[in-house]
Amino acid sequence: MLNAVKCRWLTQALLLALALSLCVGCKTWNKVFKKKDKAEPTASVYPSEGTLPPPPDVDSSKQTGSLSQLPLEGQTPTDLGTPLADPMRMEADQRISDLRTIYFEFDSYALSEDAKALLDGNYEWLKAHPGIHVLIEGHCDERGTVEYNLNLGQKRADAIREYLILKGLDPSTLHTISYGEERPENDGQDEAAWAQNRRVQFLVY
Repeated sequence: MLNAVKCRWLTQALLLALALSLCVGCKTWNKVFKKKDKAEPTASVYPSEGTLPPPPDVDSSKQTGSLSQLPLEGQTPTDLGTPLADPMRMEADQRISDLRTIYFEFDSYALSEDAKALLDGNYEWLKAHPGIHVLIEGHCDERGTVEYNLNLGQKRADAIREYLILKGLDPSTLHTISYGEERPENDGQDEAAWAQNRRVQFLVY
């Protein structure tokens, strides 16, 4: 009888201890979870608007087509590189007899004294007709590769354009293009023909 009472008492004590331990465990876990729920994130994936860097300042002088890129009065191609006018790629079909064709030595874009004398005459005519746009065409003879001759023709046209700018013409009215060997003046296959094809000619709009 005594043993039965002791066993019942021990059983109840064990159950009570187990219940207390479970309650304590639940409270502990609840605290842990509540702390986790209330914890603030250490960093935001998306920064707030106030933390974003300010937009960069826009330098209008570096924008393509900016007026500040145009050459200033009194500045020369040496100061600015070659001032460029907007390219005009349409056909210019009006040739003026007063605008003389300029010829070059083989594989050269240097201006001879004779060429400069003719250019001075062209300059005087253009100065007397302000506002006229001119297409300065560079041409070569057939010797050399197509790519090489296109490049050489462009150098010839650029050399004449720079000369006229230095004389005082408005760069925005002087346009250049190279046809390389594609538009010969003379289809012959000798030096006499080639000499006529190594040229720069002027057409006006």
